[in-house]
Amino acid sequence: MFEKTNVQFQGDTVIKSGDPAFIRIEVEKTRRAGRIGRESGLFRVPQVIHHDESRGVAVFERIRGIEPLYSATSWGRLCISLVERIGKSLAVVHRNLELPPDMVIPLPPEFAAIGQDVFLHGDPSVRNICIERDSSSIVIIDWQMTPVHGGQATYGCRYFDILWFINNLLWVPRLRHLFSDPVSPVARKFLESYYLEANIPYDAEAISGYAERFFSTKLPLRSLHSRRERFFFRRCNALTQRFIRSLRADVFHDEL
Repeated sequence: MFEKTNVQFQGDTVIKSGDPAFIRIEVEKTRRAGRIGRESGLFRVPQVIHHDESRGVAVFERIRGIEPLYSATSWGRLCISLVERIGKSLAVVHRNLELPPDMVIPLPPEFAAIGQDVFLHGDPSVRNICIERDSSSIVIIDWQMTPVHGGQATYGCRYFDILWFINNLLWVPRLRHLFSDPVSPVARKFLESYYLEANIPYDAEAISGYAERFFSTKLPLRSLHSRRERFFFRRCNALTQRFIRSLRADVFHDEL
């Protein structure tokens, strides 16, 4: 069973402790992702300062001057510009990230799919994708599978990471969600940049079918969210269904 990771902030470091096997995986993913970020020039990853494999303790660099995406920028032109780089960053991770055979842990069955398998970030949320205040550079943190879905998987359908990010855009709502659809242009730019960078064909039926299953699986969990999120439930669900329909539309297929 997955043991939730303990996180402590001490000065310029972040100390994580937990199951030694999973801390080891996060350390290895972080190191390899860091190399990918440096080589691509698209994003930055905290450095691993120390790893005590036997105790399950890792010390990471604490990058100052960053904010999570959800608070670093408002919806609109700036966010669309940033999200284009985020799409490219995720595509580069999916293309280049590799882990040793003993670190291959498949996604839970409800999120599995045939084909499109890659090594995953596992939790590319608007909290783990951050922006440096001074340079607007992208910093991606927390290279462990989301604890919401087991905290263990490292490998599986690329659509999971793609839709987990868009799920955050849809279900971390703002007041504008009630009066307009601020997610569609951002999600569209994210998908466009992802597929262009990944250089793979866009399969409308495959991704829309996966999206329908993904959001149906998550729907019962929404009732466990905060009172504020429950207030937005109906509107967020409507925007989600609109997004799923858009995945089948020619506007995506023709341009990608």
